Amino acid sequence: MKDDPLHFTLWDVGYGISIWIRTPNGQDHWIDLGRTSEFSPSEYVSKTHSLPSVDYLIISRPDKDHLEDLTPFRDCFRLPERLYFNHTIPETDLFGDLTQEYQQKFVDIARKFVVPSCSETSPTCPSQNGGIRYAIHDLDHGSTVSDAVLPGSPAIEKNNTSVVVMLLYAGVLFVCPGDIEPLGWRELWHHHSASYQHLIAHSHARFLVAPHRGHKRAYCEEMMQAIKPHATFINDVWGESEVHPSYRDDPIGIPYRQSGCRRSFSTRRAGFVQITVFPSGEHSILQRN
Repeated sequence: MKDDPLHFTLWDVGYGISIWIRTPNGQDHWIDLGRTSEFSPSEYVSKTHSLPSVDYLIISRPDKDHLEDLTPFRDCFRLPERLYFNHTIPETDLFGDLTQEYQQKFVDIARKFVVPSCSETSPTCPSQNGGIRYAIHDLDHGSTVSDAVLPGSPAIEKNNTSVVVMLLYAGVLFVCPGDIEPLGWRELWHHHSASYQHLIAHSHARFLVAPHRGHKRAYCEEMMQAIKPHATFINDVWGESEVHPSYRDDPIGIPYRQSGCRRSFSTRRAGFVQITVFPSGEHSILQRN
């Protein structure tokens, strides 16, 4: 299976996020577990692809928009081989008030994985996942920012504790920043730009999953300048979208002979956006009704 492509699927789950990644060697990685009342990505993938388990699960933010599909996920799949989430968040914020089923399920699964996985057998190692290179970082809850405007302020909290994931395969880069907002991105970049820049420098095509569904308050000019995405993927909410227009206008764009230059793709058109990356570095983007 070493010559198989990578498949990156961003599901349309309303206010949430759900990303399924099938690696070139057949592993299954998942970022966030959002869902709608009508659609569970976990149930769909389990039934459609007869998938018994998931190798790697990343939770970028421990709230409803990123965890509501956890119960179907646990019903459909065995416990994932590895789990990553921000371990520095206090338990009251990490697990909430435990009144929701997804909160209770998250407590159960999180306590089975005491620390983030980081070893030669980790699914994030290229030798284990068919050649994908990962860079994954987050900020401590309550970290102080280095920005002189806010000296010593406990400004990193809530959305800014999001886990930010970059993954690179065959020169195609995917950036998945959770719900991080400008202040958090600037501080994260201050601490971890070297590992992110290494992946960016080795990419010829870059795709950004717009943070917080592309919400206006999540737009960050520094993020766009650092990544210089060719296209953004936007999880629009019909009739209630507050997407910042720059997520549609600023990307470099992907040229198409017949339809001009595409700078953004919306999940609402087809229920998902799927990108297939071949070992040659060529890629295709699928949207269908």
